[in-house]
Amino acid sequence: MNVRATTVALAACLSACAGPALTPSVAPSAPKRDALLVLPGFGYGRDDEEAFRAVARTSSAAGMDVYVASYLTRSGLGTSRDRLARFARDHRLDRYERLHVFAFIAGGWTVNPLAESGGLPNLASITYDRSPYQERAPRIAADSMPLLAWLRYGSTVFDVARTPYTPLRAEHVRVALMVESMPTAFIKQHEAAARKDGPFDFDCDSFVQRYDDCLYLAMDHDDVYARFADIWPELIAFIQTGRFSDTANRTPPTGDPLTRRAAK
Repeated sequence: MNVRATTVALAACLSACAGPALTPSVAPSAPKRDALLVLPGFGYGRDDEEAFRAVARTSSAAGMDVYVASYLTRSGLGTSRDRLARFARDHRLDRYERLHVFAFIAGGWTVNPLAESGGLPNLASITYDRSPYQERAPRIAADSMPLLAWLRYGSTVFDVARTPYTPLRAEHVRVALMVESMPTAFIKQHEAAARKDGPFDFDCDSFVQRYDDCLYLAMDHDDVYARFADIWPELIAFIQTGRFSDTANRTPPTGDPLTRRAAK
């Protein structure tokens, strides 16, 4: 693969660290409201902004203010965590009655230590976007194209690639997992490298994170950004009740999409 093609493939997997932030257009006037803090990862870019804005318009009328944080820095997970804490302070997220978090992959690596240390005192629930496929993408980028990865994303992508996941243990916080069941184009293009870490395990218990409910999305990582409105009904169901709906897909996928593709 030439340099141009490699750059395009990397961009398809990992977008700019600091995507556009989103905050309510009107500051909340009453404390008896909830807030949803969305923590995008490397896949978030300006093309995905409208998907979050559409959800924000709907949820605001129902008493839920949506914030999308621009928090990932080039300097590593530590400074990204500091920037996230500053975002929470600057937007006074502690004034809400309850704070809910939706964390894409890098978001989980960033927010958990902050939450464990009491940095989000009104945290009521957190929903993680997890993927047996996409969680290998930072390591692939760091190993296969380190210069390009560093030029575009700095040290943070290397930190995520090399830092074991630290689970959230706070018992008072409701926890859910949304598991992607499809690989992105980047993973398909780097199939051999993706398989170096062993079989792809979709079992909810394999993600080293306690949870109250877990479902499977027939989506890849890019889909979750672009089609965030499609997962919103299940997300709001969990926020309101601590469970996904009765119709949520809780059955792990069978087979391996990469194997099926190779067999065609």
